[in-house]
Amino acid sequence: MLKLSKLIDYATIILISLDQSRSVVSSSTLATNTGIPEPTVAKILKLLTKSSLTKSLRGPGSGYFLLNRLDEITLAKVITIIEGPIRIVDCDNETCRIENDKCTLYGKWSVLNDKIKTVFETLTLADLKKNSAKNTIKKIKKEINI
Repeated sequence: MLKLSKLIDYATIILISLDQSRSVVSSSTLATNTGIPEPTVAKILKLLTKSSLTKSLRGPGSGYFLLNRLDEITLAKVITIIEGPIRIVDCDNETCRIENDKCTLYGKWSVLNDKIKTVFETLTLADLKKNSAKNTIKKIKKEINI
């Protein structure tokens, strides 16, 4: 089964929660508001801050706030921050255990990988927040030509 990790799901929830608060929010408050364990919230916020999606403030009133609007944050960006590059199959010369001339699928996974990456690059957190599935699916179909 192909599925996104819990950390990607949690990061998306945290970013949407930060957007809804429209103010500086502590990691413990985010944990309470989202139901995500505080150590996990802190780990995710560290990654989001390092990648400049959020900013942290220290001292009185410390916490985190969002640096971008949700319509500027793609699911691809979140996936890449949390898990690294989007790849369905790690098929390249360095990691492949089959000789290229013997592999009937060598180089063919890239088409599927590109289509899936395009879907994630098209889908924004604003789309997810609105839960506008029909419009999002139409947008994606147009983007990947299906």
